Amino acid sequence: MKLLRISILGTRGIPARYGGFETCAEEIATRLVKRGHKVTVYAKAGSSTGEQKRETEYKGVKIVHLPRFSNRYFDFSYYITLSTILAACSTSDILHYFGCGRVPFTVLGRMLGKTVVLTLDGLEWERSSYPPLSRIVMRSYAELAMVLPNATVVDSLRTQKWYVARTGRVPIFIPYGTAISTESDKSVLEKYGLEEGKYILFVGRLVHEKGAHTLIEAFKSVRTDMKLVIVGDFPATSEYVRSLKEMADERTVFLGFVYGREFEVLRNGSLVYVHPSLFDGTSISLLGALGAGRCVLSSDLQDNKEVGGDSVSYFKMGDVDDLRERLQALLDDPGKIKSNCGKSLSRASALFDWDKITDSYEDVYIHSLDTRKRKQ
Repeated sequence: MKLLRISILGTRGIPARYGGFETCAEEIATRLVKRGHKVTVYAKAGSSTGEQKRETEYKGVKIVHLPRFSNRYFDFSYYITLSTILAACSTSDILHYFGCGRVPFTVLGRMLGKTVVLTLDGLEWERSSYPPLSRIVMRSYAELAMVLPNATVVDSLRTQKWYVARTGRVPIFIPYGTAISTESDKSVLEKYGLEEGKYILFVGRLVHEKGAHTLIEAFKSVRTDMKLVIVGDFPATSEYVRSLKEMADERTVFLGFVYGREFEVLRNGSLVYVHPSLFDGTSISLLGALGAGRCVLSSDLQDNKEVGGDSVSYFKMGDVDDLRERLQALLDDPGKIKSNCGKSLSRASALFDWDKITDSYEDVYIHSLDTRKRKQ
């Protein structure tokens, strides 16, 4: 087998503390190292969710930390430019970028003689949480994403179809994955004042597109003594976060960010996981709920249906009344909850295995590298 040297750019770094890009980077990087490849992740010192330990290695993956700046636009340009130059001057064969905003920098990577792979997360410019200027700029890059890298990967079939219709080119479809996790720990739940099977769970950044407001409003009229647990946060100055806390009733608990094993135990102990997103690509939190064998109730976005299939119950996106009715129906039907739990595990095991996803990325790297060398 050909051993590769890979640099991963455009994420906040690993271990994952933020979202889909970071989770994907961690999962494939650590597996690639176990297969004998050399992987370097270029990270930002700290993250939007708090300062991380600046370790130079994680499970065999080399980590290069770059300083951050308070101006987000300068910080982004500085980080991705410097990380590209450093990676291109290293022994890496492949530069793997994450995110539509990195498209112009793939040119620099190729000019410096490297094979470039780009992973996109849905149609990123549709995210309402991004500033208007960022959305306009990312949309202007969309078509170039199919031209400038040596290979372009998308995480959903809906996104793949959009690019085919728009450009006539077919990006490579590789979904995100999930781990099978069923661990429980009563002491962790007690720390947060919870009991196994006695709460409903939401996980995600507290921004409008994640739909927490729909769930909190619907839950107020659900007949149950269970708690609604909200895991995730955003800056305390966020008007949206304040509105959520004002809207919530006394059964709703906001835990902020929870990471690692404690997060897995919290997720695994929930009775129902609700995913009310108004926009999504392939959601890491939704995948995690499937891998934990949870009963899932999700908004009926096409991307969510791609992930959940018939293992998930759905409600009309943004419809408070429909969400309330379907959540109440689940809580009144323990047999349906048990059935959905089994379906979740089966689907996660069959379709979203990180080892198989790493196989796919490995194939993309090797094919892209060989193709570029033949053309030289």
